[in-house]
Amino acid sequence: SLTSLDISSFNTSNVTDMRSMFVRCSSLTTTINIMISSNITSRRDMFNGAATNAESKITVNYIAEASALVDDMIATKSVNSNVVKGSQI
Repeated sequence: SLTSLDISSFNTSNVTDMRSMFVRCSSLTTTINIMISSNITSRRDMFNGAATNAESKITVNYIAEASALVDDMIATKSVNSNVVKGSQI
């Protein structure tokens, strides 16, 4: 039932495991900024079942070095998930 989440100042510099982080957050609308890529080693099912409601959307912005990582993260979404790669920051 989570519909919004302000993680604009979320610091991912020490995060290594994002596995199932947003799993089944079907109504969530938020923007995530991935500011580092080297520490994140697990992202399995990160967006499985996330943003599946028509009004929901998760946008993942990223630094240049994290572009491939973000592609891998978004690949964990369900077929009907509205999880998109956003802008390079």
